[in-house]
Formats: sequence, C-alpha cells, structure tokens
Amino acid sequence: MKKLFIETDRFVITEFDESMVESVHINSLDEDNRRFVPDEVFETIEKAQQMVQTFLGWYKKDRAPLVYPIILKSGPNIGYVQAVPLNDVDWEIGYHIAKNYTGNGYATEAVKTFLSIVMKRLNINKIIGICLQENVASCKVLEKCSFVLEHSGVGNYQGESRKICRYTYYDQDSLART
Repeated sequence: MKKLFIETDRFVITEFDESMVESVHINSLDEDNRRFVPDEVFETIEKAQQMVQTFLGWYKKDRAPLVYPIILKSGPNIGYVQAVPLNDVDWEIGYHIAKNYTGNGYATEAVKTFLSIVMKRLNINKIIGICLQENVASCKVLEKCSFVLEHSGVGNYQGESRKICRYTYYDQDSLART
C-alpha cells in the first residue's frame, strides 16, 4: 500500500516512524486517554517503542489497524487518527488529541480529512465510531463529521458492557454509485 500523506493548512497526517516514540509515550499519558482508552496508554518509552514498531508492521498488512500520527506544521506530534477493523466487513474510526492541544478543532479536522481518503483506500462506504457516552467531546467530533447516531445505551466497549454511543458515517458519493 502506498505511504499515506495527507496535508492540511495546519497539520500533516502520515505514517509513524521511530523518531515519534517519545511523543507517542507522552501523548498517551494524559487523563483523557487514561479515562477513555486505557489500552492506548504507554507507561514507558519501551512500551511506546514496541507500539510504534507494531504500527510499522501493520502498514504492511492487508487488514490491520491503520494508525497515523497528526503532526502540526510547527513540529509536534499531537495525536493520531486511525481506522481499525472490527470484523470481516466493518471498520471503526478512532482518534486522540493530546490534552495540551484539545479544544482547537484538530480532531474534527483530522477525522473529516482522513475519512474520504481512508475509506477510498479501504474500498468501504461506511465506517463506525464508538465512544463512551461520558466522552462528550468525542461524541461532538463524530457529530460534526456527519456521523449518524445509531445506538445510545449499554454496549460492548473494549470487552466490557458500558454506556456507549455508536455512530456510523456513510459516504454519500459511494452510496449514490451503488
């Protein structure tokens, strides 16, 4: 698969490399990450390095999570956006912006920019977004990006029954062609 490179006025979305290990570690430690996606907290540099190496291996596979850093034009890696296979058909979008950079519209901009490109790359016409109901900021990002709320209530979240919101984004262009 061709290397991903998406550029906006404010940032670049591209592939991880070994130089980003420290920022992956630091970005993963904020309280929002601990609260909402604790499986994405890397307590040590070594764990972050293992994860970056895993990301690099995933880029070479046909059906693996596709995780890409969001790098501000001014330099820092501020988070990531991802597409993760849920089963043989469905994919889920995910994203995280480090606490010091939240509230600036980066997540919304990254998801909007990423959607059409990753969906075309994966040859899919819908993608799912799942977040905890209490993660109001994440719900707002999905809503701003034209995801449709399809379930609000108890559901599976990282292997546990939790109160979730499940959204779906439908690519209208590809649906119109089918």
